[in-house]
Amino acid sequence: MMNSLHLTRPPHSGCRRGSALVLSLTMVAGGMSGPASVDGTVTAQASGPCALLTTDEIQPLALKASVGAGVPSSIENLGYSTCRYAWGEGTGRFKLDVTVSDASRVFAGTGPDQIKQRLQASVMAGTADAVVADIGEAAVFKADSPLYVHATAYAKGRILQVHLDGFDAREKKDQVIALLKSAASRL
Repeated sequence: MMNSLHLTRPPHSGCRRGSALVLSLTMVAGGMSGPASVDGTVTAQASGPCALLTTDEIQPLALKASVGAGVPSSIENLGYSTCRYAWGEGTGRFKLDVTVSDASRVFAGTGPDQIKQRLQASVMAGTADAVVADIGEAAVFKADSPLYVHATAYAKGRILQVHLDGFDAREKKDQVIALLKSAASRL
């Protein structure tokens, strides 16, 4: 069974990149709106993944570095959109991506109960992976490596993901889950 949770992968992911790219290209971001942040304050003008988190919410991950405004990107004809935040330099560089897609496109032909089951079944025992309560219909945290983690939620017919890439990302599990919860509240 193909793991459809790995929608985007870091460059060091090796042979799974091709599969992840195919899945990424099938994602569709449907009608996203919500408050946006340019300077850490909430405004009502922007939409998309950059509207789901404020820089003030992300700043605790950065410690002493400064988190700038998110940079949106998309593949418009496929409806794929994401927002990337970055901070630090060298081995202290981090990237945080927020993506939203229509669950019916990511899990084509799959009903809501099956989507929930697939998310929960992706959690591997004996790892840092975890099922996360109280976010949408289903949510999980996955640690692909010490440097790359993501939290995924199925909420309001959408798949929301928060990806963190950087040194000791796995140690920031609780913070990544908190960001997922905050972003899901704004879907």
